[in-house]
Amino acid sequence: MTATSSPTDRYVAATLRSLPERQRQDIEAELRALIADAIDDRREAGVDVDVAERQVLIELGAPARLAASYTDRSLHLIGPEFYLDYVRILKVLLSTLVPVWFVIFALVTFADGSPAAVAFGAALYSALGTAMSIAFFTTLVFAIIERVSAVRTKRRANWDPSSLPEVRDSRGYFKELIGGVVFLAVIVVALVLTETLGTVEGPEGAEIGPIASGLWESGLFYIALLIAIASIAFHLLSYYTGWSTSNAIANTVFVVLFAVPAIWLAASGRLLSEDYFRAVGWPEGANVIAVVVIVVVILLTASDAVGGWVRASKKRRTR
Repeated sequence: MTATSSPTDRYVAATLRSLPERQRQDIEAELRALIADAIDDRREAGVDVDVAERQVLIELGAPARLAASYTDRSLHLIGPEFYLDYVRILKVLLSTLVPVWFVIFALVTFADGSPAAVAFGAALYSALGTAMSIAFFTTLVFAIIERVSAVRTKRRANWDPSSLPEVRDSRGYFKELIGGVVFLAVIVVALVLTETLGTVEGPEGAEIGPIASGLWESGLFYIALLIAIASIAFHLLSYYTGWSTSNAIANTVFVVLFAVPAIWLAASGRLLSEDYFRAVGWPEGANVIAVVVIVVVILLTASDAVGGWVRASKKRRTR
């Protein structure tokens, strides 16, 4: 028969189970010494040894919670440092993107020939799914931020007034971040509406929109949209982790991945449908808008890339 382990042995084993292997030996010695000293103090006060041991273990709390305190591991999904920001951003995203998506889906479904009631129900169902996706991915981003030790350390160190960020710059950048989300949503709405409700009859009798059909069929447009959304998520992460040289480099990569294909498509005439503009009586419209797209993309992406380097430079100077 094996000897029955003591409550202290079971408590220490349960605590060490949640710790990295390299830390277990030192923490075991420290924990056993702590428990033994606390038991001795109670025994000197006349408490029975078994009762004293039980009281000490109860005061230490659950082993998993104690183990988390040794490793500074979060026991919550989103803690108080980020919760208010999490709620604020989630409200902005839900109150802007979900209604926009509802309207888009309803209009597209109705334009496709579905009855109004069917279009409304389908749009409502799709909007609920969109809201769940937004809530999931926003929570995921903040859960990752919560578990980046450098961010938590930075937040706790901000009690020193000299290390606090500039309020005007932080608020301005946050508004810029949310503005980027809203701007992207407006662009997507405009493109979807023009490709569904704004179509005209092409040379072969088929309905065509201003965007070249090959972009929709090949999926390049959706890839560009995905890159833009990923860039916004990256900006959100950088807003809380703080801009650095590596962040600025990554942001520049996002900019290049989006800007180069967009400029190339516009310059080569593969972005817009010339048949559409001929059908609406503006044959040179494709070339004019292509130039406008190139200029806008260059200005916006260059501003975004330079802004990332400026924020990283400011961060280095404040250290």
